[in-house]
Amino acid sequence: SKLGDDHKDVATSLLNLGIVYWNLGNLTEARTKYDEALRIQIKVLGHDHTDVAASLLNIGSVYLDLGNYEEALEKFNEALRIQRSKLGDD
Repeated sequence: SKLGDDHKDVATSLLNLGIVYWNLGNLTEARTKYDEALRIQIKVLGHDHTDVAASLLNIGSVYLDLGNYEEALEKFNEALRIQRSKLGDD
């Protein structure tokens, strides 16, 4: 059977592609893949899942490398909020 476009394994593949594009220096394509993965993760796992936080960290890192510090800060803060809500402060 097919996984479908919104399966969590598709999100994982998109994240892996994002990593490759990031390592190749193609930050725009990396962000596109991370954004696609994030959309699937939110749909499948919910917004407050730790995998969503990890994707937000990846997207924030791309924004950081692009010099878009405000966007990076927004993504990092959202990831931290999710991590604290799920994992606690310790």
